Amino acid sequence: MKENVNFNEKFKALGEYYSIESPLEVRNFLEENSGIFVLLDEVKPYLKEYFSDEEYCLEMVYDPECEDLTHLVLRIYVSSERFHNGVHEDIENIRLNLRPLRKEYKVLSEFAIRAGVLNV
Repeated sequence: MKENVNFNEKFKALGEYYSIESPLEVRNFLEENSGIFVLLDEVKPYLKEYFSDEEYCLEMVYDPECEDLTHLVLRIYVSSERFHNGVHEDIENIRLNLRPLRKEYKVLSEFAIRAGVLNV
């Protein structure tokens, strides 16, 4: 039961840093892929470094042709100008820094970081 309480606390804490689309779906996915919690903690300093004034959202992405290709996306919403000028290089730097943890916690295709354009 204690493990479940820890999960509940971890999930609740996500909402303090990230907005969460479809929280129930994200929660169910994280119950099966708990290693993602480590990545979501470890990514925070990089988000502050590269995207300190941006919005961060967790959302589920589904491949309609293959049920097994469901994954959680950390979407970083930036201005249209930033989207077209350097955002992808910054995200690639974050991915490179997280790569050892992805392997250690066996979180490969289950988690992705992508940019989105902030609607103003």
